[in-house]
Amino acid sequence: MLDVLITGGDVVDGTGSARRRADVAVAGDRIVDVGVLTGAQADTVVDATGMVVVPGFVDPHSHTDWTVHTNRDADSTIRQGVTTEIVGNCGISNAPVSDASLTLVQGRLRSFGFPGEVTWRSFGDYLGDVAGGGTAQNLAWFVGHSTVRAAAGVWTGPPGDDELRVMENLVSEAMDAGALGLSTGLEYGHGRFASTAEIERLVGIAGRHDGWYASHIRNRDARLLDSVAEFLRLTEAGGVRGQISHLNVRHDTGAPAGGWERAVAMMSEARDSGCDVQADTTPFLEGIGLMTGVLPDWLLGDGLTEAARRLGDPAVRRRLRDDCDRYWRFIHKGQWERVRLESSPQFPELAGRSFVEISDVLGKDEWDCFFDILAAGGEQMANLTMIGSLFTEKHLADMVSHPLFSLGVDSYSSSTEGSLARTVTNPLAYCGHVHYLTHHVRDRGTLALEEAVRKMTSMPAERFGVADRGVLRSGAYADLAVVDLDALDDVSTFDRPVAYARGVGTVLVNGTVAVDAGTHTGARAGRILTRRS
Repeated sequence: MLDVLITGGDVVDGTGSARRRADVAVAGDRIVDVGVLTGAQADTVVDATGMVVVPGFVDPHSHTDWTVHTNRDADSTIRQGVTTEIVGNCGISNAPVSDASLTLVQGRLRSFGFPGEVTWRSFGDYLGDVAGGGTAQNLAWFVGHSTVRAAAGVWTGPPGDDELRVMENLVSEAMDAGALGLSTGLEYGHGRFASTAEIERLVGIAGRHDGWYASHIRNRDARLLDSVAEFLRLTEAGGVRGQISHLNVRHDTGAPAGGWERAVAMMSEARDSGCDVQADTTPFLEGIGLMTGVLPDWLLGDGLTEAARRLGDPAVRRRLRDDCDRYWRFIHKGQWERVRLESSPQFPELAGRSFVEISDVLGKDEWDCFFDILAAGGEQMANLTMIGSLFTEKHLADMVSHPLFSLGVDSYSSSTEGSLARTVTNPLAYCGHVHYLTHHVRDRGTLALEEAVRKMTSMPAERFGVADRGVLRSGAYADLAVVDLDALDDVSTFDRPVAYARGVGTVLVNGTVAVDAGTHTGARAGRILTRRS
């Protein structure tokens, strides 16, 4: 007797092959047969007539580790058919933790509604903590460079020899615990203060463990090409497989002519020379950013508490109006209509509003509103997020369709209930994966369905060594989704309240039904996927 039998649907198996009519049989945590299974019986039968059956989506670039303690049911992502997320990206993970970094990590989790205590210190203990509470989806982790820096007590300056050895030991411990590799975020946070030599030492640790290096590179406007070159040098020197996180160029920020095309050509040439490198992208014209990323180094050099204090000085604010030409450089140009506040614990009533609207509400100009929100964040200002209108449709289509780019969302799982409903006010978390199918496949025809599914399943699964996932075949893990393409609907937009996407009726994770008739079952059958699993 089978556990689950899905009948009558069209299978899109994740390999890029054409859709075909087939039934899918599940026993335990594995798919045991795909084909015409006349007469087969199962405890649970799902009628998928008129729908497509796909492997569970694998998000290659997620920050769900920021919300997993608040939302172990992964409400917004599991309902889209996402069964595996690669987290710990952009240099930010929640482990390792030391006395020096405890307040920082605790503050980040608090900002996403987690009331508990950070009881772990090592990376292995952290993975054990997440596994102990259960998750609806599978999760695989990078260890974040900025987190390692903070745990070693290194903030804005270069590490000393002893501190660098501590950082190396922390990365090594994380790799031994099963981390995929090292991630960096070099455009903001602690990563912006790191030299290439420092990162090379740590990437080498990941390389000796046969790991990956994923990077939010140092610059994606005027110095885009230099930043890609730095990434490729680090990948080659460390002997790692490289992933350029969300390799894109924000509109009207000073990138060289044809910069993105030239950057992708550099990546392709490196591959031809034997460097194992790929990239990923995001589905929307909009994206998430860190508010502190706009601030210059001189303000942050003495730490966030001091930066918050100095933001109260009118002279400092006047100087900043000239010196914030970095990161989202269109802000420096006064394009405030392109920026929305994502979350601020001190100003929850402003969440989701553009800074033009916030200016009207507070009766101040946009810069002063921006500085007020940062200053109120104090030592936790690094956790303040914003949403920007970043790309053109053409650039987005070029990224989504490029053969070296897998399809991620660069967001986090959320919920329409509880604290996250007040914190995560953008649709990225609620419909980003579905948006690939509604917008890029159905509406614009940027990708064929089969190719989109491949880029959302087997391509990222193979990229990060997630064995026997991302494909719908006999012997693979039973992570899968049943999608009604006609009923598929983002529901959420940037002009409407967030809500769960519609059209994904059934989701299985490791053979267990996590979503039934569009409703979360409460199952937490997800697993922690380590580099060796």
